[in-house]
Amino acid sequence: MRYVTLVVSPVEGAGFHPISERLARDPALTREAIHRMNDLGDGTVTLLAEVTGDADRYRQILADSPEVHEFTVADGDDDRAWGYSRVETTALVEYMLERDRELELVRDMPIEITDGGDQRVTLVGTEEAFARAARFDEPEGYDIDIEKTGDYHPEGGRLVDALTSRQREVLEAAVTVGYYETPRQATHEDVAEVVGCSSATVGEHLQKIERSVFGALVG
Repeated sequence: MRYVTLVVSPVEGAGFHPISERLARDPALTREAIHRMNDLGDGTVTLLAEVTGDADRYRQILADSPEVHEFTVADGDDDRAWGYSRVETTALVEYMLERDRELELVRDMPIEITDGGDQRVTLVGTEEAFARAARFDEPEGYDIDIEKTGDYHPEGGRLVDALTSRQREVLEAAVTVGYYETPRQATHEDVAEVVGCSSATVGEHLQKIERSVFGALVG
């Protein structure tokens, strides 16, 4: 069994969905991931999405979006919120749904939102299924880059399974540079240099990582 992790980036003037673009422009919110997406077959999909930030602002954006048919938002721990919504599809969403119907690949959820606003998607399948998938063109208006690929080894039960791949990358970098050594041998800046983001972003990731891991240990 193989996996391929792709990063999907809209070209200039394109976007993933009008709602995601409104969320991206709002400084009170950070999009984290799409955990579920179900095709209803009527031009709409249901989504379970995760954001951090102002949950009331999240509710307001969904309420003001004409593409949203219904929604509800649940407050999570700290500044985390989970939103269920039924929304109208776009050309990109229809492309993804069509590929789901035509290809013998499984999308390994969640779909992660990168620090730059792109989408990170992992697909799982056989060598033969990936070879057949290569015949399909990329969706117009979007660039798709292969981030990594290899043999798929599910590792259920590990605490890090609750982390996004970006969080795991930050955690691995922090361990490698000695951030968790005693005494500490590295700073947020050292970790940021390895993973290619700002030290403030590293700090946010490490806070979420520690909250998730320690919460699972004592929960």
